[in-house]
Amino acid sequence: MNAVSGQYGPDREGKKQGRRIAAVMILCILGIFLLLATLQNFLTALKPAVDIAYLLDHGAGEGMHVAGRVPYTYDCFADMTETARGRVQAYYYALPAAEGIIVLAVSPEKKKAMDILLEETFDYLESGYLPETVVEVEGYVEKARGRLPYLLSQYMEDIGYTKEEVEAMGEPLMIREAADSLHKARILAPVGMILLASGVLLAMFFVLCRKKEA
Repeated sequence: MNAVSGQYGPDREGKKQGRRIAAVMILCILGIFLLLATLQNFLTALKPAVDIAYLLDHGAGEGMHVAGRVPYTYDCFADMTETARGRVQAYYYALPAAEGIIVLAVSPEKKKAMDILLEETFDYLESGYLPETVVEVEGYVEKARGRLPYLLSQYMEDIGYTKEEVEAMGEPLMIREAADSLHKARILAPVGMILLASGVLLAMFFVLCRKKEA
């Protein structure tokens, strides 16, 4: 007489439970990762965008969401170069603003248009004809960091500001171009919320099923 025995029921149940836990963890981890990566830009994108021309006339504040056409510009006084490849990642222009000068960080793709706008700005100061070149920027306002405040102060002294006037303006602000990052955040942050919520709801569903089976 042959006899075969085993405990396939508990093993099958354990594997099923493991798959459930894995599914919940994957959803929650992906959701949290996307939220952590994009939440700040998403919250910025939710704010009403302040027109750049209005901001330059009335003053800027850290954390502002800004968008619109750059009306005029002063020189490019610095750039950020990737050390390993020697590739420029951003160019920094000085914009005349209500508080003196505000920095504008733009991508290399916009440098040519910004340089044309610079020429038109100087022509405007002499002739009164408004610049015509359109440079659209969307981004946010933050404090200028690293060597930028020093380089900006040197530039401002070169164009006629005194050291005392520069110091009286305090920490310079910067408009950082971030249209691509803000666009991605508008898409990925809600996806992250959906994944995280799905993971939580799935975990609650599995718990309820477990209680009913018990």
